[in-house]
Amino acid sequence: MKISKILIFIFSILAGLAAICLLFPQQGITIGDTTLEFPSLLQVFDADQNEEEEDSITVLSPEELLEQRMASLQTQKTDEFHQFAMNSPQRIYMPNGDETYLDNFFMSLEKADSQHVRILHLGDSQLECDRISSSLREHYQEEFGGHGVGLVPALQTVATYTLSQSIYPSDNVLHNIVYGPAETHASHRRYGVMGQVNRVHGGTTIRLNARDLRDYPHCGGVKRITVMAQGSGGMTIKVNSETYNLNTTNINDSFSLLTATIPNGANALTLNVHGEYDIYGIQLDDEKGVALDNVPMRGCSGTIFTKIDTNTMAPFFKYENVRLIIMQYGGNSVPVCNSEKSISSYMTSLRKQIDLFHRIAPDASILFIGPADMATRIGGEMKTYPSLPQVVDSLREMSLQSGVAFWDMYSAMGGKGSIVRWYRAKPQLAGGDFIHFTPKGAQKMADMLYSTLQLYYRFYRLRKGFETEDEIENMQFNDAVAPIEGSSTILVSELPPRPNQDSSIKSEEAVADETNKPTMPAESPQVEIPVENGQNAGKANNNSIIGGEE
Repeated sequence: MKISKILIFIFSILAGLAAICLLFPQQGITIGDTTLEFPSLLQVFDADQNEEEEDSITVLSPEELLEQRMASLQTQKTDEFHQFAMNSPQRIYMPNGDETYLDNFFMSLEKADSQHVRILHLGDSQLECDRISSSLREHYQEEFGGHGVGLVPALQTVATYTLSQSIYPSDNVLHNIVYGPAETHASHRRYGVMGQVNRVHGGTTIRLNARDLRDYPHCGGVKRITVMAQGSGGMTIKVNSETYNLNTTNINDSFSLLTATIPNGANALTLNVHGEYDIYGIQLDDEKGVALDNVPMRGCSGTIFTKIDTNTMAPFFKYENVRLIIMQYGGNSVPVCNSEKSISSYMTSLRKQIDLFHRIAPDASILFIGPADMATRIGGEMKTYPSLPQVVDSLREMSLQSGVAFWDMYSAMGGKGSIVRWYRAKPQLAGGDFIHFTPKGAQKMADMLYSTLQLYYRFYRLRKGFETEDEIENMQFNDAVAPIEGSSTILVSELPPRPNQDSSIKSEEAVADETNKPTMPAESPQVEIPVENGQNAGKANNNSIIGGEE
């Protein structure tokens, strides 16, 4: 067959098909249950274009697919975190809503394997016996390294979970504190960051032993000893049969650092002091990792730091790499802050303290923690102090306006009536004074605080791109510890009779609860009441607080 006839045949077929495309109904032809359809000319030409588009689609590489996956996960987890940060009672309130406020602290944790990072935990009697701080410290040292209990006084007046301490002869040591009764105050303002000074006359021997290494294994293994003091004479450290001299670095006329290194670490050591010294504190640390200091101030409302000579505080922050200051106050003021004027005066005094820390510790982040729930007798029942919610709200507002973060312990533990639920819990989490936590309650609160801080740390790592895909997938941004359920009221008649309390200082073998930890000593019956001019207006009587709290 000739080529011309073949071409005519092909074009005839195409023309016929085109005619069918034009004439065939778009809805098709239905014959019985069958519908016959034929593509239109437009669909025919579109099909060719679609094939060209499909051919032009770029195939992503495995690396690009992973980037898309990571971006999607980061968006999802960022949204989850923001929901937590907006709605959870356990969230941290950030100044100006700045979610990066704690980044400097978190950045230092990333370097803790090569340097030491210090956290200073200041508070009232809720911290006595190293409660809350001990568990918080163990968590941080377990994850980021470090050993030792951190900063301790030369003369320990309350036994702690983590350190056994004795001093001999004690008659050679004069103990002064900046808070509390006037007779305990020094004739000067040189107290140091712990708010106390121990003046040694003629020498003394201080023995320090880590205790409860089962529950707190990192409180031993001390490799770095630093004595913050000023004076003349000399100091040595004895570990077993080895004696180490302390090297002195004079910082100013009121403050020196006396340091020694124990290469193999120690769980027990003896500090021999010769001559005359004012000792502001002794640090038991590692050369790297996290150090967390427990500084309880019974009866203190947190307004005393501006009364201390900054020459005895500022060098501590400058030379010890303090990256987080936790201020846990407010419980002492709840019973006496029962008017707008008294609350406003208290907030004004606290702002001055925060301003001071901003000046002398510019590299440190500050986290203010409000008081826990507290109950008093109202109508025959133990109920939350009426002024407590307002005090907590004012503390949060004051903190944020002062440019520091705030953690609402009252809301985190369950809000109104939660102290009663913690008291009724099995095991018991709050004491019979309806103010303080039991050892197990303090541990639960420490777990909650640490878990919350870690959520923000994980979010920091997420923002910085430090986390792997699996780590991001496993991130959970929700409440660290579930609230305690149960009744939030208890009749006074239901309470067991209160035993007689001994207000004297307990020995380190003091009565312990079932967990073999020291119990809370009886509280001082006096509470500082700040007024507008910053001076103490008077003292609250013992009846103003259940059990004479703080």
